[in-house]
Amino acid sequence: MPVRPYTRDQMWLLPPSLDDMVPMDHVVRFIASFVEQLDLTALGLRKVPAVRGGLEYDARMLLSLWLYGFMMRIRSTRRLETAARENLPLIWLLGGQHPDHSTLARFFKANREAMRNLFRQTVHTSVRVGLVGFALHAVDGTRVSTVSRDKALNREELLDLEKRAEEAIARLEGSVEAEEQSASPDPEGYTMPEALKDPEELRARIGEALAELDQREANRKSHHGGAINPKTGQPYGPEINLADPQAVQMKGRHGFVVGYNAQAAVDEKARVIVGAEVIAQATDNEALVPMLDEIEANTGRLAEVTGCDGGYHSAENLAAVEDRPTEVYVADPNMRRKESKSEKALYHKDAFVYDAETDTYRCPAGKTLVLEQVHDDPQRDNYGVRVYRCKECRGCPHRDSCTKDKSGRRIRVRPQDALLRQNREKMRTERGKEMMRRRAATVEPVFAVMREHMGLSRFLRRGLENVRAEWLLLCAAYNLRVIWQAWKCKAEIRAVMAV
Repeated sequence: MPVRPYTRDQMWLLPPSLDDMVPMDHVVRFIASFVEQLDLTALGLRKVPAVRGGLEYDARMLLSLWLYGFMMRIRSTRRLETAARENLPLIWLLGGQHPDHSTLARFFKANREAMRNLFRQTVHTSVRVGLVGFALHAVDGTRVSTVSRDKALNREELLDLEKRAEEAIARLEGSVEAEEQSASPDPEGYTMPEALKDPEELRARIGEALAELDQREANRKSHHGGAINPKTGQPYGPEINLADPQAVQMKGRHGFVVGYNAQAAVDEKARVIVGAEVIAQATDNEALVPMLDEIEANTGRLAEVTGCDGGYHSAENLAAVEDRPTEVYVADPNMRRKESKSEKALYHKDAFVYDAETDTYRCPAGKTLVLEQVHDDPQRDNYGVRVYRCKECRGCPHRDSCTKDKSGRRIRVRPQDALLRQNREKMRTERGKEMMRRRAATVEPVFAVMREHMGLSRFLRRGLENVRAEWLLLCAAYNLRVIWQAWKCKAEIRAVMAV
């Protein structure tokens, strides 16, 4: 077969137009159109002053560059700097300018708070063009690492590092005093180890890390992911990473990581993200109510149905969403556990029947549980809990399946248990199962696209404020991908956005 000839020395009679090389439906044209319509003052977007007397870059241009980068899985400032010089559509978008990575980093830092307004603007646009249906919102969280867990330190390791820093500072001060007293400097004098290059800064960071550990130990449940130390067989104590003290240890897709819990609420119609947040907690439990507030703030209303996975299951959450204008379905993790342990599930607390006249419970084997204790101290967490105990367990053939307590089976009844039972029955219905299937089909593909197509293997920034801004920018970029796909195919959407 003949080979098509080519040459790198082809001469042009007339210089080519860069505009002709970018298709009319290319994503950079959509980004340019979207950013041009933004009210930068309303967004709170700030300009970045130029350094050394140079001219400052246009804020719209820098924002366009960040949005394009996040849509095309280019999330680091150095890679963005390189792409601005080599990527043909990006050269068109930037008008041939190429800001350096330092300028991009300063722009991101100066506009971290504006990223929430930018994300909210993408939600408003999605609602305006009809991509949000408000039939079902799926709420879920994904755990994303920010630093290596191998470098996380516990309290003992931090105190040891602090001691080494104090010793290094003392030796350094002694070296300075000896040099001042000497007629000539000692070329063999003490030099600081690379790991302790700035011991004063290290000491300050260790102090902040120890204070953060104190706070985590006071609230260990929300900041600990349940990792087990293979040497002791016990859960790890709270650990912290000096590179990012606010990051927490939690269980991710591939084991335990140190990072953040990124939350998202996704509308079912076109899988647009309508709510986003980042929390420094291993569990989702405390995020449900704030996420519903976030959805209302972004869209003005809630969906007809809100579906959540088992991470949000708690009596407190069920009580908090009772009066919300949405039908909430929260998966019950106990249902799955009972399916895996069917024999013991027969003696779950829900299988015990309450007799209001005698204030007793009857177990599945016909034994009676009488009231043993009532916790009536309002200052304690177990306030209102009623404890019932069976005194007929001795000799019962079902005892091994029911309890291991030598004094007999006890059940603890909380005031909120009625809500849990009600939700459990709702989740056993066909509608409840269907809502969970729809929930998974709505939110899980969004996280998959972010990880596989947008490069979310880990957060590139440090600190909760920076990570939150990075997540909001990523969610805004994801929404723009969805809008762009519709914008390419539907003329009515282009007409609405042009207004």
